[in-house]
Amino acid sequence: MKFTEHRDSNIFTVKHYAPQCVKINNLQFHNSFFITQFSTEKNWPCKHIQDLTLEHLNQLLEKKPEVIILGTGNKQVFPSPRFFAHCAMQGIGLEVMANDAACRTYNVLTTEDREVLLALILEPEDE
Repeated sequence: MKFTEHRDSNIFTVKHYAPQCVKINNLQFHNSFFITQFSTEKNWPCKHIQDLTLEHLNQLLEKKPEVIILGTGNKQVFPSPRFFAHCAMQGIGLEVMANDAACRTYNVLTTEDREVLLALILEPEDE
């Protein structure tokens, strides 16, 4: 799936999505990662939605986004309600969707200059 260009080339945006490879600007990601408009974290240790912990979530919350877009792989899989409550207590929204929808939503929100964080779970191919 290809994406349109962002007006500001300094903003990290999704340029291409495939189940095992995501292109952000000129960077390629093959493992779970997260990005904001201005930063990337290539090695987010959450490999499966079932493995999501508060520690994983707190890594994202440290960036202080308005909203976290959590991509759960090829299918939308909701984590425990406690994760939504944990984010809500800090005034941060948590939206959960399949990775392709998460990428599109992230790109749209960056054009609105929203403080958004995209976290994608890319499950290893050998599993």
